[in-house]
Amino acid sequence: MIYRPVATAGDRAPRKFFSGLVRDGYEMQSVKVLPDVRIQVKLDRGGYTVEAAIPLAALGLAPAKGLKLRGDLGATFGDPAGKDTILRSHWSNQATGLVADEVYELMLEPKNWGRISFE
Repeated sequence: MIYRPVATAGDRAPRKFFSGLVRDGYEMQSVKVLPDVRIQVKLDRGGYTVEAAIPLAALGLAPAKGLKLRGDLGATFGDPAGKDTILRSHWSNQATGLVADEVYELMLEPKNWGRISFE
């Protein structure tokens, strides 16, 4: 999925998210499935490996040597029944203690993003 808080007129697919704490809603101007993304999860002894192939053009990126961006990557982990989030883990954002409120799990926090460089 790609969530865009700001989208061009031709890319709009708005969606509003609500929770027990966010009653007025948290809106994204575009929420879409990225059909060409391939994700493979391999269980290893004591852990797992995730391989994700995401066409950068689908993110609006044209990678070039020296391009510097800010961003984050993360995962949410569910309870054994798969009904609720019990852990969020991100590469850069370490303020991920709040779980069980999907709106707060979705919110973008640019102040906690790291640097991504194309070399």
